[in-house]
Amino acid sequence: MSDIKQKVEDAGHKVAEKANEVGHAAAEKVREASNKAGEAAGRVGDWAKEKAHETGNKLEEAGDAAKRKLDDAAND
Repeated sequence: MSDIKQKVEDAGHKVAEKANEVGHAAAEKVREASNKAGEAAGRVGDWAKEKAHETGNKLEEAGDAAKRKLDDAAND
């Protein structure tokens, strides 16, 4: 009877070890995916900042052009 109990315990330990290995492997894959997602989000954020900066520059140029036209019209 004790031989069966020992085999069951050994099998339980093997299952626990394998589950631990699988859990660590899954956690590593999740970490890698998270890093990739973070990098992609960072690139999108950088792109959005650049586009916002470009838009700000265009708005400033348009405002300056409108001011020049108003000044020219007032001087005529």
